[in-house]
Amino acid sequence: MSTPITSVSTSGISVQEILPHARIIGDRSEKSLAIESCCGHWEDVQKGDLYVAVVGSQSDGHDHAAAAIAKGATAVVTERLLAIDAPQIIVPDTRQAYGEICHRLAGTPSTRLTTIGISGSDGKTVTAHLVHSVLKADAREAGLVSSIEVNLGKNTQSVPNNRINPPLIAEQFSRMVRHQCDHAVVEIPSQALAKRAFSGFELDVAVLTNIRHDPDNFHGNGKNYRRAFLRIIDHLKDTGLAILNADDPKSHFLMEKLDTPMLTIGMRQDADIKAFVVERTVSDQVFMITAGGDSVPVRTDIIGDHHIYNCLAATAVGLSLGISLQTIAKGLESSGAIPGRMERVECGQRFGVWVDSASSPSQLANALRTMKQVTKGKVWCVCSTDPQQSSHQRRLLGEVAEKAAGATVITRTSAEPMVDYEPIHQVLDGFRNPESAQIIPNRFKAIEWVLSQARPGDAVLISGCGERPFALVGEHHWTIADRDVCQAWLYDNASMMAAKFDKPLGIYNIDDYRS
Repeated sequence: MSTPITSVSTSGISVQEILPHARIIGDRSEKSLAIESCCGHWEDVQKGDLYVAVVGSQSDGHDHAAAAIAKGATAVVTERLLAIDAPQIIVPDTRQAYGEICHRLAGTPSTRLTTIGISGSDGKTVTAHLVHSVLKADAREAGLVSSIEVNLGKNTQSVPNNRINPPLIAEQFSRMVRHQCDHAVVEIPSQALAKRAFSGFELDVAVLTNIRHDPDNFHGNGKNYRRAFLRIIDHLKDTGLAILNADDPKSHFLMEKLDTPMLTIGMRQDADIKAFVVERTVSDQVFMITAGGDSVPVRTDIIGDHHIYNCLAATAVGLSLGISLQTIAKGLESSGAIPGRMERVECGQRFGVWVDSASSPSQLANALRTMKQVTKGKVWCVCSTDPQQSSHQRRLLGEVAEKAAGATVITRTSAEPMVDYEPIHQVLDGFRNPESAQIIPNRFKAIEWVLSQARPGDAVLISGCGERPFALVGEHHWTIADRDVCQAWLYDNASMMAAKFDKPLGIYNIDDYRS
């Protein structure tokens, strides 16, 4: 993917200007090596590109440098001297250099925006949307990049891209500048930080929601996982501000080591911005936020302490940007429900149903803890296996589900007919009494079964997918998400549930509802 030049002269930019500490070998020109576009994948190279030999987990771009030159690359950014007949720019880390080059070619958009980056184990997506809502409440033109929405300004929507890379990031924020945004809010996953995907992008505010103990397969171990999150601090501008959760043990430890301005949030420990719950029901919650001598009540449709922490982080961002506490509260309340994040499904049934993206042990524990606080009956949990989970994560999921839920159904986040039972067995490894769990690999059937078992006053959590579709059905290839299955089954069975709770209910196929 080539990154076009924007807001720079047509004569290009000097490589020495972008990478002043690089060593350039084989440049025969009398003037500095100038570039107008770059590419990090040899198959996508176009004539005139600067090729960056990016080292990935599956491949090494250095192995394809000669092929990139044959396709028209004018020079190569490399970490070692290569046997090629072209100028070579030698740097310590090509991934770092790739980001710096892409953002410079895109006009360094982060210098023309007030940038807010949000990372952490839990709460990134919701916090990003809350911050965006607060900025809108203060009539600020803000772009948003999250895992469920991309808004590049002036209502320009784009589909979230799971493959985050420097050219994509540079292009997105360059478009925000062109659409006259003055602020940019971005969710930054730990994987992107580990891959240096945001190199060259600077932040005015860096939010670290929390650091949990459940790394996935990508990071391998807890040390790498924590180190990746801490890299968000490295992206701060000289005048940047860090926002940390004082109630989170790992973040609390970090507070003592950071030599940067910061604001702290919390509900239990001493913090700059605090909150306490006033009232919580199955449909909403009210809490007070206090900052200095000011306090304001906030009502949200999403319930749970974890959501209050998200609101506190958004409040800290708003205050750091000079927004009043009353305006911040208005923005928090106007954000409404966020798809797949403790999203309540209400179809007239006499028990609670929530859809949540929880796929890690800490996320599942937060969701189940919240449901137990507002539910007098039994808590039912649909626990899901996902390819990105490590075996350790799956075992912890089983431990959390057995302890926090009254009954658990184990299923998958995929609707593919071929079933690998090993991930399901890894979840069962976390159960002391594995026979208490129900195994239904078909996600449609798992959701239908648990809804058929719930009784008045119970609560059902469908976890793992959130807003993400898990199947395509019908000749028109409808995308099916957990919410769709819940609504279809609940509406189809509403009258029967009201009259016949003493009889077992049937299990249906989604095609029954679509027909």
